[in-house]
Amino acid sequence: MLKSWKKAGPALAAAVSLFGAAHSAMADSYDDMWMECKYVTQCSCTAANSSTAGVSASAAAYGVLNDWRIGNGMPDFVQPGEAAIGSIGLLYGYHRLTVAGRSNADLDGKAKTALSGFFWSWIRNTNNQAGNGFPASIAYNSSYGVSSKGGGDARVTAELLIAMWKYTQLSPNGDGANYRSQEYAHAHSMADFTNANLSSWTVDRSYAVAAYRCFSKWATAVGDTATSTYYSNQANSISALLANAQDKGTWHNYYDYLDGGGNGVYNGGIDQTGFAPYEFDARSESEQYAKDLTTWWDHGTAYNGAYLTVQSGQYAGGVHQFTPASGTNTQVYPGSALQLADAEWKIAQATGNYNNLYASAWSHYNFAKSAVGSATGSGDWVNNSTTDPNFVGGFIDWVDTSNGNRPASWQRFVDTSGYMIVATEELAFSSIVDFSS
Repeated sequence: MLKSWKKAGPALAAAVSLFGAAHSAMADSYDDMWMECKYVTQCSCTAANSSTAGVSASAAAYGVLNDWRIGNGMPDFVQPGEAAIGSIGLLYGYHRLTVAGRSNADLDGKAKTALSGFFWSWIRNTNNQAGNGFPASIAYNSSYGVSSKGGGDARVTAELLIAMWKYTQLSPNGDGANYRSQEYAHAHSMADFTNANLSSWTVDRSYAVAAYRCFSKWATAVGDTATSTYYSNQANSISALLANAQDKGTWHNYYDYLDGGGNGVYNGGIDQTGFAPYEFDARSESEQYAKDLTTWWDHGTAYNGAYLTVQSGQYAGGVHQFTPASGTNTQVYPGSALQLADAEWKIAQATGNYNNLYASAWSHYNFAKSAVGSATGSGDWVNNSTTDPNFVGGFIDWVDTSNGNRPASWQRFVDTSGYMIVATEELAFSSIVDFSS
């Protein structure tokens, strides 16, 4: 068995201490949040983005959030689950900015248009659905109609259901209550689809628990007590099943899925879904296993002695999205780092800052929020107008720690901006983003 509980070296400890001081810059965090909210709107196939301003509101693609900024007039890579996370980020970020008086007329119009288009048009357009669920990917043609799509996916449907509930709570358009009543039947069919098609994959179950708890509250709000009770119980049952996916060996992580015999399986390596039950509030962040998991993700090794988090040097705090069972993977992702920061902040809050987890969360956050050209950190954050003119914001997908290579600057996924906003809401503003509430 691999030795996975190695201690952090002095370089990582120093980095954690340094990054921990960053939370004092709350004023800058408003600007950062504004930038990422603006970037999400530039992924929108609505008038929020000038390149898609002429798209008819009746088109299937109208309102969708593309996986990256739309610069060519077309949503050319759509993954509805990632769009859901982008929309949740925009809801929280724009709400934070408006409460603080830190938005402006430009963002006001873009955010309201993008959110209205996504929730009232795109989600409700049956062309984008697959039965009562939603597909993992959709392709559109030059007329903004659907050219191809996958079958319904329980995980994606759960993500969108969470986003819809958040819209009823945080809509800036004054229509949250109307959406709650008008879309209840649709939400009910989505919950039922998820319930009927849920697999044993840890990440799918994590989203499902959060979605069921959101929908239970939705049912309560419209007076459907029986449905509320049913989905509350379903959430508790699936949460309990997730405990069966806990690796009880020297690795403290959740297996990717359970096989037909109930045995845990890693799908060719360790990936970031190992901490999904805490990131998406599907398991109690105060339980002992949550503490053990953070220690392993921060300082432990997996296959071939590879650290999950970079321990020292230029990329300290960076997180590997995938650590393969064979071979090596030297890429670290700002999105993975932001998601681990979210999970660790929640566990820190629930455990009285066990093992100084707030500082660990900041180390991952600051690794991610390192601007292009920076000497330390990811160097993936596009916070200037020269890297990609007219499209400021977003995070280049990864950096290779072996050579500093990165993909093209347009590969900035909308869900990463959503995760950045979520992490900022928690770390900078000390306000939890509970995906299940």
